[in-house]
Amino acid sequence: MHYKVKCIIMRQDIVSHIGTVTQVTEGSVFASFNAGEACGSCQAKAICESGKGRLITVEAERGDNEYVVGQKINVTLDTHTASTSVMLAYVYPLIMLFAIMFGVMAITGNGDAGCLAALGSVPIYYTILYLCRRRIKKKIKFADMEFKRSIII
Repeated sequence: MHYKVKCIIMRQDIVSHIGTVTQVTEGSVFASFNAGEACGSCQAKAICESGKGRLITVEAERGDNEYVVGQKINVTLDTHTASTSVMLAYVYPLIMLFAIMFGVMAITGNGDAGCLAALGSVPIYYTILYLCRRRIKKKIKFADMEFKRSIII
């Protein structure tokens, strides 16, 4: 008999996923999980890109815990930090795109120039975001909890 093992913490201040340890380093543990597993009850799952079943790998601080590759862990992130991630990845670039597009259109009167300037600004934004990744990493931290209990469904 085969059972599916699923464990989802449904606290309003924490987002949690069960992940599998893929790499262990000096101070970090890397875990992968399927982004769509916890989306069953979410109202925005139809339009959300993270709910498409992609495999996501995250880095969490290891602390004093010992991990081995293949071990199941519970990866958690508080909702404030998750919101900050969404703002940095999606909302701010969208606002910037429209602001630049309409700004250039207002200055030049040329819609094509506005669209091209806006599209050209997106890679610049993500390059700056990439260059600031160490600073952002200090603010956006995943926590890890050793996987000790499961709910069998």
